[in-house]
Amino acid sequence: MAQPETINAGGAYELPAGFAHCSKLRPVLEAPTALDRVRALVTILQGPDGCPWDGAQTNRSLLKPLLEEIYEYIDAVECGDRDNMREELGDMLLQSVFQAQVCAQDPHDPFDIDEVCDRLVTKLITRHPLVFPPDGAAGDELDAEDTLAVWERMKQREKGRESVLDGISHAQGALPRTAKVVSRVGKSARHERLEQAFEAPSALADDYADQIVHIVRQAQAAGVDIEADLRNRLREIEQDITRLEQSGDDEDQ
Repeated sequence: MAQPETINAGGAYELPAGFAHCSKLRPVLEAPTALDRVRALVTILQGPDGCPWDGAQTNRSLLKPLLEEIYEYIDAVECGDRDNMREELGDMLLQSVFQAQVCAQDPHDPFDIDEVCDRLVTKLITRHPLVFPPDGAAGDELDAEDTLAVWERMKQREKGRESVLDGISHAQGALPRTAKVVSRVGKSARHERLEQAFEAPSALADDYADQIVHIVRQAQAAGVDIEADLRNRLREIEQDITRLEQSGDDEDQ
């Protein structure tokens, strides 16, 4: 009886055990780079003979897993879990490739991951004009803060933004959105005038929200990432809760 053909042709990537005789995976093994392997596999999974769940997804339905993967990666970084960082960074990559694969099938305005990558490269070049001066031109010495200011100016010019609020997503949580508004106002050349908005009377019956805005502004002035601080403090509290629960269980026994 003839043995199934082994499709791994001795390349650098090895298929998981038990899958070496699946010809459906040939495009994955023949892909020239690791990123191309991801693209090839997502194409198979999202195709007509692939995974029914993957094939049914839309850009909108993928938003929840995208957000979850981002937060899981943040948690891995803040916990110093390098192994989990490897996995969660891969999951974030999957979400990007998956979103682009769905976008490529749009009948009205299709685009693929190659266009996304080329657009990203162009953006990174044009927003770093002092890093990429013409040959022979003298480059200015800038620190990280100056470089960020140049980035923001180039970004505002490219997008034609007229307000410091343009481009701030309303879909994000209230705390990171507050931090973004405070940051944008602080970087504005008209920050003294715009900061008056923080002191304007509120229509709310209580002042809890104003207290939070005040704390965010204080943190920003001190160079503190308030959301990261809050996440880390919550992690400490959660660890204490777990410890107290476990010690209570021991006492009950």
